Amino acid sequence: MKEELLGIAERAVKKAEGFGADQVEVYTSSSRTFSIEVENNSIKSASEQRDAGCGIRSVVGKKIGFAYVTTVQEDDLLEAAEMSVRLAKASLPDPDFVTLPSFDGAYPEVKGLYDQEIVDLDSEEVADIIIRAVDAARFRLEGMNVAVEAKVSSSTGTKVIVNSLGINGSADTTSIWMYTEPIIKEDGEQTSSYEVQLSRNLKEIHPEWIGKASAENTLSNLGAKIIEGGELPVVLAPFAVDTILGGGFAGAVNAEEVQYGRSYIADALGEEVSAQHLRIVDDGIMESGIGSRSFDAEGHPSQRTEILDNGVLKSLLHNSYTANKDNIESTGNASRAGYSGVPSISSSNFIVAPGKGTLDDLISEVGKGVLCRFTGDRPNMTTGDLSAMIMEGSYFENGEIKHPLRNTLIGINMRDLLKRVEMVGADTRVAFSIISPSVVIRSAQVTSG
Repeated sequence: MKEELLGIAERAVKKAEGFGADQVEVYTSSSRTFSIEVENNSIKSASEQRDAGCGIRSVVGKKIGFAYVTTVQEDDLLEAAEMSVRLAKASLPDPDFVTLPSFDGAYPEVKGLYDQEIVDLDSEEVADIIIRAVDAARFRLEGMNVAVEAKVSSSTGTKVIVNSLGINGSADTTSIWMYTEPIIKEDGEQTSSYEVQLSRNLKEIHPEWIGKASAENTLSNLGAKIIEGGELPVVLAPFAVDTILGGGFAGAVNAEEVQYGRSYIADALGEEVSAQHLRIVDDGIMESGIGSRSFDAEGHPSQRTEILDNGVLKSLLHNSYTANKDNIESTGNASRAGYSGVPSISSSNFIVAPGKGTLDDLISEVGKGVLCRFTGDRPNMTTGDLSAMIMEGSYFENGEIKHPLRNTLIGINMRDLLKRVEMVGADTRVAFSIISPSVVIRSAQVTSG
């Protein structure tokens, strides 16, 4: 499949050049996703989705045109190539555009991105995996009024990118993720929680652990209370770190946001912006990483980029457009939602370096404060102001969890939060967009009730 797509892409580049394009980029991808959903303890649906298409950027001078098709048939790609040139000629010039990326070397070898066991999964095997997780959750909550929701989704995909400046990359990848969410009713109270795992490798998905852990998390949410607010220490568990730092800080170091003045750390490059022991890297070549790849969505080689070291902001995340604008090398962070869009910027594997101790160790050392296991709220990217509802969390005192929290908010500015990182744990896990342990914030404004 890869060789066929490469050949078609190369011919589409030539076609666009023949219509007058100075530079051309062809991005094609195909994928297969199989999913099973569980509702109220029983399998609700199973579905298979296949998708394939191609996006083509053509450059005429400083004018850019983009067209895409939802097939990878050669005639359709050649037609899209012609359309992208027409659109480029009709568009307004972009004074900040310099060039598409170029590369003629060998891409880094990144291991663990393809697992044949995921490719070979059949519907019965996937159903068995999710039922094992659901049964583990129900067993832990035996005797209670419980309904379990769950989903498992496995994907295989191929992507190819070719441009007129020497870019020529192709890759096959796999991934799988699963979650369970028990919902229990007890003494007139209803509550729920979840657990999730995602991986490139089937062997790293543990259904029984997912089910049992989601049940334990749900039980820990029973009996939620409000507390007396004020300035309190806050412990962010990995899923909370994912939202606040994985979303709220990774977005702030997006070079496009900085260049347009939409980031709360604009003009801070090279300055001390955090506690010295908070270290963050973006590693696009980590073995088996969910965000790993040999090349980014423009075909630029992936790399490991130091973001924070010793408290100093060392680098932003760039694609070719923002890098050319700043007259530096791209960090290989071009990304696309798919073939139907042009490149933007995102982190790959955004990693907070571990410190010492488990979550229990951190709570014991802090003594009194609030634990935020999960929040769906991100900071305002321009001002850095964060008002985060603790969707799941607890109040602790004398180093012991006292009760879960209800109607409780954390308020802090991100510049202050970064400076107030007191401790970093060693309980590292993959949490969607970030790989992080728990993190202790010295103080934040906590409002409850």
